[in-house]
Order: sequence, then structure tokens, then C-alpha cells
Amino acid sequence: MQDYTELGELGFRGGLETHQQLATSGKLFCRCSTRIRNDKHDQEILRHMRPTLSEFGEYDGTALMEFKTKKQVHYLLYNDSVCTYEMDDTPPFQANPEAVSIALQLAMMFNMSLVDEIHITRKQYLDGSIPTGFQRTAIVGVNGVIPFLGRELHFIQMSMEEDACREVSDVGHDVVFRTDRLSIPLVEPVTAPELYTPHEMAVAAKLIGETMRSTHLVRRGIGSVRQDVNVSIRGGTRIEIKGVAKIGYIESLSRIEAYRQKALLDLRHQLKTSDFTADRLKQEYSALSRVEAAGENFSPDSLESRQHIAAVMIIPGFRKFINWPTQPERTFLDELRGRVRVIACLEYQPVLNCASDMLRSTMGISPDDAAMVFAGPEEDLQTAANEICIRIQEAFLGVPPETRQAQPGGTTDFERILPGADRMYPDTDLPPQAIAPDTFERLQKLLPEKPWDRRDTYRKLGLSEHLIDRLLNLELCDVFDELLSRTEFRPAPLASLLADRMRGSRREGKDWMKTLTENGVRDALTWCFENGISTTGARYILDWMSLNPSDTPEAAFEAVKPA
Repeated sequence: MQDYTELGELGFRGGLETHQQLATSGKLFCRCSTRIRNDKHDQEILRHMRPTLSEFGEYDGTALMEFKTKKQVHYLLYNDSVCTYEMDDTPPFQANPEAVSIALQLAMMFNMSLVDEIHITRKQYLDGSIPTGFQRTAIVGVNGVIPFLGRELHFIQMSMEEDACREVSDVGHDVVFRTDRLSIPLVEPVTAPELYTPHEMAVAAKLIGETMRSTHLVRRGIGSVRQDVNVSIRGGTRIEIKGVAKIGYIESLSRIEAYRQKALLDLRHQLKTSDFTADRLKQEYSALSRVEAAGENFSPDSLESRQHIAAVMIIPGFRKFINWPTQPERTFLDELRGRVRVIACLEYQPVLNCASDMLRSTMGISPDDAAMVFAGPEEDLQTAANEICIRIQEAFLGVPPETRQAQPGGTTDFERILPGADRMYPDTDLPPQAIAPDTFERLQKLLPEKPWDRRDTYRKLGLSEHLIDRLLNLELCDVFDELLSRTEFRPAPLASLLADRMRGSRREGKDWMKTLTENGVRDALTWCFENGISTTGARYILDWMSLNPSDTPEAAFEAVKPA
């Protein structure tokens, strides 16, 4: 916990944006199915993206950055799950009523103030993940609050929006997306920046997930929920770590990002107290001969099989800063690599590297000067040189606002410039969608017990935190509650049977829920209680019935009872 104390002194502050897909049968603005596909696609189209003006008449910085990459975007299409709406060839339908209903219920679970009209706006996405170049989104609730670690955690808003494509590959100037996930409805609750340690970030993510899953109205499985993790420290800025798929990654990502910002602030101080000045930066590079490039650790095919060239860029007086530590086993050189990799689209590892001692000696480079080598198509090398200068200039400001990608071990890499308000503009295809006055009262009656209230109830029943976590995370609370009302099984053994034993049986190929459904499991356990069979004995009956689904509990008992 020592680093948490230090992070507190650094002014650690965090927040979460949770993207949760909804369990609807159709997509948000068309009526295509929401199947996830991995089979052979039916068609492929190619697009290029360009920025448009926001409602303020400005271009968003992120959109301009994506435009500089000159990406060719390939979409893999499925005839039965993608239509002309997704390709922006026909207008949208009104928002899917099922999705609107679910989004409102989820906003209620977070005690939000609800909107009485759905207003659709467009959010620019020029990374190619949405073929239209924008995502349709609408706010459904604001100013939420839930109990959290003895205090309150507030939510700024919840949006309902369409999901983006799944990336297949991204090499050079070509990126390929699979469109099966495109336009699946999702919600995005956004917390206030009220999380003060990396541990709190992970606990909050778990509670948010429990709250949404408790409704049984959201999708489950890998990719159905993704966290955007926002971190800052005093003197730094908000950094957004995109698309974190597992809660277990959040704590290390948050901690390492906070220390990364501290390292960049320390670098800023060193730069400002040194004799290095930004006017030394020149967006120039020199081409290397084949002989000079041969000793620079480029991949074998980077120069031989294509008409690519190698280059060296010299930054006078910057050598002592190039290896400034920023993250575990990463330095400021990696900050530069990230920009060059994403924006210049250089393909070959290590993308950007320090020149070898041999090259430095051959070219007579001063010991104080940084020298970096990179290779690629000639038209991309100037972009790389420009981005290197831009990123070094930003080092004088401290922490540039960025969106970053999560990497193994908790480190991050550059993804894009952090978007701003200029990416938003009104949707001209859809009018405001009024919500009928009786909708809120009707939906309120459908809400389950809140997970924090359930935890209190289960603790009073004597359940351990382990069993409570399992019941909530496996969505077994409703089954457990009904069985408690139907039978007089003791709570702890019943919870253990459902939360632990059922999971163990599933690993052995005896999936009670899949074979018997929740109703079948409830009926079988009710029969066991009525016939004096304990939860221990009930396990063998359910195992048998999962392998012999046509058998009744009586038949299963006869088959498994001791001779």
C-alpha cells in the first residue's frame, strides 16, 4: 500500500467509462441481428475517412490526426447482419425501443435523473472503426449516485450508443475491420473523477458491472463490456486508457499511468532547467545508404523486398533525455515510437530506434546529440520526422492529453490524441424521440434489488463474501432467492451448491443451466428438499440430469442413490 500513499500525495484521480452491450435481438438504428461472427465474410468494401466540422465550426484534433495517417479502411461484411444503414447509404430508423427501455432501466439502477426526450448526436470516429465516420449517441440519464466504500460514487451521465467494428488487423496504411459487432446497442455510464487509488478504480468497475448484470438485460462474454480508464495526477492531465477488457488489469494500468505522468512532469522540469531549447528542433532527416542501414537492426525484409528507405534524424543536445524512464522497461523513446507507429504508419519493428555507435561514429554525430533511425516509404518519413518534433515540443508542457492502448504488464502505448468537444455535432436524420410519461413508472416496477442491498441481505443470512461475489457475478441471485422462498435449505450450503459446485460440474461437462435451464434447476432442487435430500445429494442428481435431460428427479435419484 506504500505506492497508494505516494499516489495520494501526487494527487491521483481516476474515473471510469464503461461500455456495456445490451441484450437486444436487433441493432440500434436498423433491424439487423446482433450475432457475433467469425465465419467467412460475404463482401468487402474499401473506404477512406475525412474530417468534418463540428457544430462549433471547428475540426477535432483527433479527427485531424487520424486524417494524417492516410488509412485505407477495409470492411468485412455479412449479408444477414449488416445493411445499407451501417454503410451510411440509407437513413436510420428510430432508436430500437427495446434498447431504449433497457438503457432507461440501467440509468435507474444508478439512481440517475432521466431524460424525457432522446436527442441523437453524432460523434466523429475517423479511426475507421465505424464506416460512417461517426457514432450515433444519446444521453439517457444524468447525475447518478450509488453507495461505494462507505461514501457515494457519482455518475456524470449515461449514454446509449451504437458499438463499433472489431479490428482484424492494422498494418501500415491498411486497417481491416469485421462488421458483426457494428451497431449493437450499448450504454456508457461515466463516473465523476472520484476514485482516489488504483484499487478503488478496480472496485468501482466491479460494482458497476454487478449493477448492470443484475438486471439480466446486458450481454455477457469477452468483448461485451469494455472499460475506458481515465487517470490524472496533480499537474498532469486526463489520460484515457481505451477498451480495457478485464477488471483485473485496471489496478496495474492505473498505477503505472500515474507514475508515467510523474516521470513526464519530472522530464519537463529537467528540460526547462537544461540548455536544450525547442528551437533546436528541425523537422529534417537524412537518408541512409544500404551499407549504413545494414547495421541498424532493421527487419530483413524492411528494405530488401520493398522500395523503402532508411533514415536518421538528429536532435542536437537531446541524447540525455531520449532514455528518460517513463514506465517499467520503457523510456521517452517509446513515447516517440508510439506517435511514429500510429501517425506515420511505419510497419517495421522497432519502428524507431537509437542509432548504433558505428553509425554515430561514421556520421560524426556529437556525443550530446540524439540520433534516431527509422525506415519506410519515403512519403511517410517526413510525417515521422514531424511527429518526433511535435512530441518533443510537448515534453516541455508535461503530459499531453492522449488516448492510450493497454499493453501486457500494465504499461500503455499511444493510440490517438484525446478527443474534445469539437468531435460532436447534431444528427440531422433523427428528430427528438419523446418518452411516454407512463414509461418510467412501468420500468421502475421491473427493476431488481440493487446489488449493494442484496449484499447486506446475504451477509445477514451468514454468507461469506466469496459466496456473495459468486452469486452476483454469475447472475444466480434470482435463482437463490426463489429457492430460499420455496425450500428451507440453509442459505450457505445452498449458495455453495449454486455458486461453487455448479461451476465445478460445468468444468466436468455437466452444465446444469445449459441443459436444464433455471426453471429445471429450481424444480429439481425443490423436489430434493421435499424428499429430504440434502444439497450434497442434490449435486449428484443435478449432475445426472445434466447428462440425461429426459430423466425426472425421481429417475435421477434412483440412478445415483447408494446401493
